[in-house]
Order: sequence, then C-alpha cells, then structure tokens
Amino acid sequence: MMAVGSMIRTATQRLKGGVNQALGALGYQLVRTETLGGLSGFFEPAPPSAAGVESRPAAVQPRRLTLLPAANAAPAMCTAHAPKFDPQKTPSQLADKIVEFQQNGVTVISTNPEKAATFRETESFDRDVSNRHSAWDWAGNSVAPYTKDLQTGIPSAALLDYLHGLFSGGDFDSFFRGVLGCPAQVANVRLVRSLPHETAGVGPQEWHSDGCPAGVIRGVLYLCDVDTQTGPFQYRDAGGKEHTVLGKTGDLLVFDATRLMHRGSPPSHKTRSAIDLVFMPRMPGEDMKIMVVGMNHWPADPFFVKLPKERAADQEAVAGRATSLY
Repeated sequence: MMAVGSMIRTATQRLKGGVNQALGALGYQLVRTETLGGLSGFFEPAPPSAAGVESRPAAVQPRRLTLLPAANAAPAMCTAHAPKFDPQKTPSQLADKIVEFQQNGVTVISTNPEKAATFRETESFDRDVSNRHSAWDWAGNSVAPYTKDLQTGIPSAALLDYLHGLFSGGDFDSFFRGVLGCPAQVANVRLVRSLPHETAGVGPQEWHSDGCPAGVIRGVLYLCDVDTQTGPFQYRDAGGKEHTVLGKTGDLLVFDATRLMHRGSPPSHKTRSAIDLVFMPRMPGEDMKIMVVGMNHWPADPFFVKLPKERAADQEAVAGRATSLY
C-alpha cells in the first residue's frame, strides 16, 4: 500500500508540474487563491468572539485556484545577460571554470576538503523531506515526505560563516561576475543526505530541470568522495548525451539547472552527503548574504523585471561592462 501511495503522489506531482509547464508556455500560471490573497494582504483577521459566546470552528473551504499572467518567464539559459567571458581581458584564477560553465552549463571547482569532511561529521541531517512551509503555489511538495531515502537538516552557524567567507573571496567574486555578469549571493543553503537504496529515484533523483528565474544558478558541495556507487550528479547535454560528474570531498559543482536536464542519481551502496546551494545576482550596494529558506521552489521572478528581447551577450561585449554597475 505504501508503494502504491508513493506512486500516486509521484504521478500527481508530475501531472501538476506538466500542467504548470504547459500554462507557463502560454504565459500563465496557477496560484492558490488563499496564498495570493495572503501575500497581497487581502485577508483580514477574524473578529474576536463576543465575551461568553463560544466560537465555532470555521468550515473548511475548498481550495481554489487563480489563473494569472506570467509575463516574466525564465529564459532557456540562466546566463542570458552575462557577456561572453574573455580570459585575456579579465584575468581570473577560475578563468577556465568560467569558460567551461559558459560553454557547457556546468563546472567543478575544488574547495577545502578538510572543512568539507568536518561538516560531514558535525552537521545534523535529522529531518525528512516533508514540506514544512506554507506552499507558494499549487505545485509545491506535499506535507508528507515523498521518500525516506533523503534526509535534510538546518545548517549550523559555523557552516554558514564558512560559506560566507568562501563565496565572499576574490576568486568566487570573479567567477560569479564571469558567469552572471555581476556579483552573487547565496539564496538558499540546504543539507542533503542520500541513503543507498535499490528502488528508482524520486524527487531530485529523477531527471528534471528546475525552471529557475533568470540569473539563478545552482551548486552542490560534496561532503564526501562521490563515485559511481555514491549517487553522482548526472546531466544531459544539448544533444541528449548523459554525463556523470564524480568528485572528491570539497568539490563544488556549479550548474545551470534551467538549461540542463539533471539529477542526483540514486546511490546504490554508499551514503552521499552534500550541501545544496542556490546562487542569485546581488543587487548594487548589497553585501554578500547567506540565506536559509528551506524549499527550492520559485513561484515567480524574484526580481520583477521584464527581460529584453535582445540579450546583451548578442552585442559586442565591452570590457568592464559587467563590473561598472557595482
């Protein structure tokens, strides 16, 4: 029965996601009416009951959906606004990684393996993947955990301090300027532990693309060595060919989750521990921030901007253009 219930939940999520994707292609999105009202301040608090009068619980109202225009659809590539990086004009320690990312949509950067190994032992992967947040839209995960093979947790203050120092450094500053055309901040940090199992993967272990807003890219920091038995990251290139990304403890995988179909493959024999990261552009004058928001689900464009029809990358790149705004 549990297997049947899991199959039904998975099929429901796929159906809802497919409907949302089809509506998005037509320029629309479905949003829960009560969520929309709550975000817009439409709902007023219930009046207090009169003294001595027992209040009755309100009747449960059926959930309704509202169809809204979605003018800010994400482009096919998250790096739409970044000028083509020229390592001769803009030297960087990570120049080869910037070029690799712009060519393939994915790259791997080595970081401190000792620190990563320490966090593997000290971080608490003590939560399941149930939806503990108010749903932004109707395609969010269900309240019940969709699998027992994934564990998560709240990142410690020590981990957040380390990530702040790592991504505030000059090497990563130049890397993000190269791939995004501007500095970046960390929009989410999530601990993810994948337990070995023989069944087919669900959720992030299935092939998918994220549909992130423009300018949002993803990262995975390996906290352990990842070989073919540890559930390595996999992606499909423009021609549909599958690639497997192995790695060592401390390796940081950065990828364009909208451009590439991808998955964290199900580990067959070994547990995989990692940190899931979301990178987004940092506005002028903003300091580097490390945010922890839990779910990685985008209801709309967080920047509220309409993308131009012509990309800046299609025009002749001007030296220093990306950095002149900051």
